[in-house]
Amino acid sequence: MSIQIKKITKHASHYLPLFGMLTATVIGFSLFPYDKLFQLALGIAGASGYVSWGLVHHHIHKDLHLSVVLEYLSIASLGVVILFFILFRA
Repeated sequence: MSIQIKKITKHASHYLPLFGMLTATVIGFSLFPYDKLFQLALGIAGASGYVSWGLVHHHIHKDLHLSVVLEYLSIASLGVVILFFILFRA
């Protein structure tokens, strides 16, 4: 078993809420394909949950640094921007 898999299984209680939030976002997308604004709101909520989860996770493990915060914010922002352009393309 690889080191990464061992880390994930060791911290499964940390990753399950993240998986649940992202799964709820995907299910919301599939249930409301006709409402682009609601899908964007779901994307923003999912990105916010991802950032919040990351900050809490790293705070618990005492390795929360500015670079980690910026990384989570940049990944979430990039995801929202990509989602916006996919949803509202001409």
